Amino acid sequence: MTRLEEIVGLLHEFEGISRKYVLPSIIGRLRATSYNGNQEHGLGEDSAAILTTSDEIVLLTTDAIVQELCLNHPRAAGFNAVLATVMDIYAAGGTPTSFAVAISYSDSNIGEQILEGLIDGSHTFRVPIVRGHTNPQSKSTYVVGSATGTIKKENMLTAGGARQEDVLILLFDKHGRRGASYKLGWDSVTDRPANEVVERLSVMNRLAQQHLVTAAKDVSVAGLVGTAGMLLEYSGKGGLLDLDAVDSTRPKSIELEDWVRMYVSLGFLVAVNPENVPLVTKVAQECGLTAVRVGEVDNSLSLRLGMSTEEQVMFDYSEGPLLTPKSDV
Repeated sequence: MTRLEEIVGLLHEFEGISRKYVLPSIIGRLRATSYNGNQEHGLGEDSAAILTTSDEIVLLTTDAIVQELCLNHPRAAGFNAVLATVMDIYAAGGTPTSFAVAISYSDSNIGEQILEGLIDGSHTFRVPIVRGHTNPQSKSTYVVGSATGTIKKENMLTAGGARQEDVLILLFDKHGRRGASYKLGWDSVTDRPANEVVERLSVMNRLAQQHLVTAAKDVSVAGLVGTAGMLLEYSGKGGLLDLDAVDSTRPKSIELEDWVRMYVSLGFLVAVNPENVPLVTKVAQECGLTAVRVGEVDNSLSLRLGMSTEEQVMFDYSEGPLLTPKSDV
């Protein structure tokens, strides 16, 4: 078995990807049976877009933190609830405006640490906590966060806009470390001043305002490969992810097999017209991020992984919905 075949096998067993396979049935049911559920820029996007009577769109997103993290690293759970939702807002090119949270616990010490993490996150990402729900006598422990943001209608980024012959660019901060609370996390936030964090995240505001990218997603717990798979399926496209390029630019402290599965704080995957690559690279560098060309978009309806002269199919969308199918609106 080649190394590429081993990586593909590892990725298929990776929980960050495998738990996404249930999404098409859930998304499909909600679109079909909930009230006015089949809306453009809704289910399947990192942030839903809510139209207003002004020239701005309200962005809305929700994320839950798994119970294991809440129990074993409660402060990190609170912090990451803010991080995850804020990243979704920035992925759409928006600016976060508020955060709301629901927390549940039975151990008061755990509850206190979750609150400390939430407060930490609000300061780091400069987003106010405006609403919440607390159950301090629950049998389960969880944190669910929601965030709002705004963006001008003409600047909004979607996960579904990738075009044939676009290139895929990974934006991330090389200055970081393996997460203390999550092995498959690249932490570029801990102990960093809020102004530096916000400066790096502002890369998405600038790219959106200058209309330099066609599609965007933050690199989530599905990792780089899972994120690319969702972006391409939601765009109705396919593509090739070049693992040699990924390997040559990864943080040297992280092996490739981990890097392709990592949640990357301050990390985004964007689809870009080749003509705009130099400008995207320049904006990223000005914001303190590295821009790496990691792949390309085509009409194949599959995501392939390439290494040296070998290619392997990771996701095949031609047989039907797999990760996050796009709305037919």
